[in-house]
Amino acid sequence: MIEFGVLSISLLVGTAQGLVLAAMLWRVPSNRTANRWLALLILAVAALITPYIIGFAGFYDRWRWLSFTPFSYTLAFGPLLWLYATSLCGRQPVRLWPHFLPVAVQFAADALVFPFPLETKNWWDTVAHAPIIAPIFRVATFVSLAVYGRLAWQSWADYRRWLRENVTDAVDFDPDWIRNFLIALGLVVLVWLGFFIANLRDPSRNYFDQFWLYVIFSGLVIYLGVEGWRHAGMRYPVPGDVTDEAPALPAGRDWAALGARFEAEIEARRLWQDPDLTAASLARALGTNGNYLARAFNEGLGANFNAVINRRRVRQVQAWLADPAETRAILTMAMDAGFRSKASFNRAFAEFAGMTPSQARLKS
Repeated sequence: MIEFGVLSISLLVGTAQGLVLAAMLWRVPSNRTANRWLALLILAVAALITPYIIGFAGFYDRWRWLSFTPFSYTLAFGPLLWLYATSLCGRQPVRLWPHFLPVAVQFAADALVFPFPLETKNWWDTVAHAPIIAPIFRVATFVSLAVYGRLAWQSWADYRRWLRENVTDAVDFDPDWIRNFLIALGLVVLVWLGFFIANLRDPSRNYFDQFWLYVIFSGLVIYLGVEGWRHAGMRYPVPGDVTDEAPALPAGRDWAALGARFEAEIEARRLWQDPDLTAASLARALGTNGNYLARAFNEGLGANFNAVINRRRVRQVQAWLADPAETRAILTMAMDAGFRSKASFNRAFAEFAGMTPSQARLKS
């Protein structure tokens, strides 16, 4: 008898919400590639929950031939989360198919057995699938998640570092969501690993004992969908190529002199006032490349691009604040100085002025 009770409905409600959000992510025009990788990850997690939704409702008791329906795509979790992070923060690899070979094997392990008679499937489950194949795939899933999770974390960290060195309003684009997403997924995997170890130690545990694990998976689906949707439209700056060729510089280049020359030209042309200024666009404006600009700033001036530009913008706002005849609002001054948001302005002002903008206005 088919009956959707508390167990099956609890999982169904969360999973259905996640699927709706995955469909919405798929249609978002911004960050299309990244959002679709996340939508596929949500679908893969939802597929893992599905056998328990229908199992608790009695589907497998009534239609035993449903065994070996290919619902498990856990070996896709790692590649999908990594591809989401890399697509959002930079560039994804050109060759994608090698990353999905393991999940293709996982799919085949069920799909090839599914058409056989129930007696054959039961025999195969007893002699091979349950004692050997399923544990191998589960261990491979944990290894895959550890490897790809580490790669995704590195992608996020590298992008965050690039933002701070190449974009003046980095605080507006810091993709903390990726860090939080990876931490949440890591915690879920630890719980999953605990259940796996418990099942190995006590083979008598059945799928009713796994209910709370799949409640957690259902919560993960909702979390990924909601947070992914909240960040779906954010347009992150794309890392430029800072290794462009430029005329060779003489050995023993005086980076301090070059940095001073660049800074003087930035001042003379008021390039710091451009709200869309990046390290790459500034290098082009100065007729150099990213590597030379970075060395001139870091080695010559002792500060990176972000600090050089924002420090100059803050000095300008301070000068305006010190002018008794100045009546503009503080945020208007910030925008006129080249800042694009209140958050990036407040952070830069506190760093370089040692106080808040309001405190600076009161002092003047």
